[in-house]
Amino acid sequence: MPRQMKPMADVRTPNLADLTRQQESLRAVIESISSELELRPLLTRIVQHACELLGADRGTIGLVDEERNLIRTEAAYRMPPGEIGSEMSPGMGLAGRVLQTPQPVILNQYGDLERPILPELVQDAVIGLPIFWHDRLIGFFGIGAEPPRTFNDQDVELLALLARHAAIAIENARLFEAEKRRAARIATISRVGQRIAARLDPNELFAATVEELHQRLGYDHVSLFLVDPADPAWLVQRARASRWSRGEAVGYRQSIEEGILGATARERVAQVINDVSTDPRYVAVPGAEGLRAELALPILLGERLLGVLDVAGMRRFNQEDLTALQIVADQLAVAIDNAQLFAHTQHALEETQLLYKTSEGISTAMDVEGVIGVYLDQVATRGRYACSIVLYEFNETGERMAVLVRGRWAPDEGLALLNERLPYSRDALDPLLDAGETVAIANVYSDPRVSEELREIQRQSRRPALAMIPLVARGQRIGLVVLSYPAVRRWQSEDLRPYQATAAQLATAIDSRRQQSVLHERSQQLAVLEERQRLARELHDSVTQLIFSITLIAQSIAPAWRRNPAEAERRVGRLLELSQSALAEMRALLAELRPSTLPQVTAPTPGLLRLQQEGLAVALCHYATEIAGDNLEISVDTASYPAAGATGRPPLAHEEALYRIAQEALNNVVKHARAGRVQITLRLENGVVRLMVSDNGRGFASPAGESQALPTRPGGLGLKTMRERAEALGGQFQLTSAPGGGTVVEVFIPR
Repeated sequence: MPRQMKPMADVRTPNLADLTRQQESLRAVIESISSELELRPLLTRIVQHACELLGADRGTIGLVDEERNLIRTEAAYRMPPGEIGSEMSPGMGLAGRVLQTPQPVILNQYGDLERPILPELVQDAVIGLPIFWHDRLIGFFGIGAEPPRTFNDQDVELLALLARHAAIAIENARLFEAEKRRAARIATISRVGQRIAARLDPNELFAATVEELHQRLGYDHVSLFLVDPADPAWLVQRARASRWSRGEAVGYRQSIEEGILGATARERVAQVINDVSTDPRYVAVPGAEGLRAELALPILLGERLLGVLDVAGMRRFNQEDLTALQIVADQLAVAIDNAQLFAHTQHALEETQLLYKTSEGISTAMDVEGVIGVYLDQVATRGRYACSIVLYEFNETGERMAVLVRGRWAPDEGLALLNERLPYSRDALDPLLDAGETVAIANVYSDPRVSEELREIQRQSRRPALAMIPLVARGQRIGLVVLSYPAVRRWQSEDLRPYQATAAQLATAIDSRRQQSVLHERSQQLAVLEERQRLARELHDSVTQLIFSITLIAQSIAPAWRRNPAEAERRVGRLLELSQSALAEMRALLAELRPSTLPQVTAPTPGLLRLQQEGLAVALCHYATEIAGDNLEISVDTASYPAAGATGRPPLAHEEALYRIAQEALNNVVKHARAGRVQITLRLENGVVRLMVSDNGRGFASPAGESQALPTRPGGLGLKTMRERAEALGGQFQLTSAPGGGTVVEVFIPR
């Protein structure tokens, strides 16, 4: 081994007894150090034995840090305070001299060095000896003695012999220490994996992972980035634990085209950078003074990239770090997948519960305002965004005319039902919304799709972030759920999911209530129309018929007076009776038109009263007598029809309808037929009531010019009312006529 020495004064020549003693001491020292496996106690014992073996006063042992090219003092014997841990670069002190050469150094005075670092020891004689392991410098021996002691070649040889055994012991201790660290790290990784696997909540999982790596494995800076599901070109920081308090907050975004993180995501290969100052891809961590190295690993589940685990610190990373963190990344991938599945299940459950509660509340709402109130109370109040329900006003052609703000909920304002009307104008967002897509705008001031009108509305409300969810019913966009936030915000899918899940339900409910309102209005109109038709029918069948009879009798009074005054008086009396009946009918109808709060019982008209008391057969005979005149003969055949009070008599409603039909048919004969004879037949056969009114009048032609049955023949009000009355009871109405062949009216009503 080469060495560098200065001339020595007073070189001692050891005698045989000294040599024997040194050999025995050396053997004891070797045995002593061979049994020690802890590095720091081993080095302390070695340097102490070396000083005792050489008769020196003090000494140090330093180990080489190859990465930094310096020697760090690891053990000392009777050295000045603060020596342990001191670092010497090449040329600094005795250790720096050995690191620079590397050869043994013998000096009579420590102060003869070019750069001594211990001024209080400048008078000491010193030996600086390199410690090699397989031709690799691993450490340094430094031995010193106060005058007049000096060192010679025999001292160097003895120390070199001790250094060879010390190198073996140091390497064994290092291997033992490395194995202990490896075992401890594996145990720690196992505990970290258990702690990670035990968490199903994603946010807890992410925070626990970085905290375990930072606290238990001792990494200076740990952050976890996940791929943005809405935009896979970006990584989003979800958790961070660091010795540096400053840094990017959770939610920080970084493109996969930038930095070491981006390279890891793109290449899906771990990146180990032990000197970030030389890597142009490095993106500095704010406030991280002294950060030197970065290790980034892709989090992969099969071929799917979930994110990147980023670790940085002040020391270099080695293969052990890469192996350990790769295990954590693999465990984390499975845990993230499980947590995401759990989160999706929880979200689905929450959405189901939300849909159920919303549906339950909406089902009890009576109108659109109630539906909107329930929705805002059930859905909007769960979030932290202002939520407005906007509906459209349409014209007759189905085009949007105006925007109606019907309700709003905000965290600082609460819930309010509104009816604000704003003008509608089509813009660049309408095609997307008409297609049923949700439009999310992070900043209305910078998004070119936003119209100036909408931008001004959001400027006044001081809410730059905007999201619009279309309300679609029966293929048409009828409104929007509008979310807003008082800061620029990149909307996430979990932000919008509850509103999107319930939008279809809200749209359907609003459309349903609107349709119900329209149906209600139409039902009212229909009820009014039906009531008018009923009144028209009643007026036609009762009052009109009576007035017509009055007219006929009035026309016959003058001729009858000339023939027989008694007959004329009888007809005047009948005229008075008919006018009173017409008045009674009119009063009954007026009473129906103006009902009082108390039920009124109106007496039936004389014809209907006779029907109720004496039966349909008697009522028809009496009415035929009233209608018959000098030139009209009416015969009635009711032989097979049950009389009043008889068993098997049809319901009163059926008889009233048949009476009105017969009444109308007879009046038509008198008014239009110019007949001389009419036959009325009323029968009850096989459970069917048959009414027939036939005359020998002039008749009329069918549209084809042929005689035929006309069950639905259009005609005047009389024909319509006869057909309606028959069909209302499940019966049939037929009319048969031909020019010059008379007319037959037939009605069949099942009993």
